[in-house]
Amino acid sequence: MRTRGVKLLDPLLETIQIDWLVVPARECRDTRDESRLISRHFRKPHEPWGSSRAFVMPVHVRRSSRRVLFSQQSGLE
Repeated sequence: MRTRGVKLLDPLLETIQIDWLVVPARECRDTRDESRLISRHFRKPHEPWGSSRAFVMPVHVRRSSRRVLFSQQSGLE
């Protein structure tokens, strides 16, 4: 069971979003598994650049006993 999606934090301007992925803890046992999932499902972080000042933050990982949540914020400044 993998669940993923995108949440708009500013639905009117659509300038900031969070991409997220939830996987069972048994599929993501260590940092090697975390790195594999991050490289497969998320973008590389970067500072604001270009005329629109687009940015991508690093992936944040939260664990519980049953699930692992990955989230990454991106948008325009």
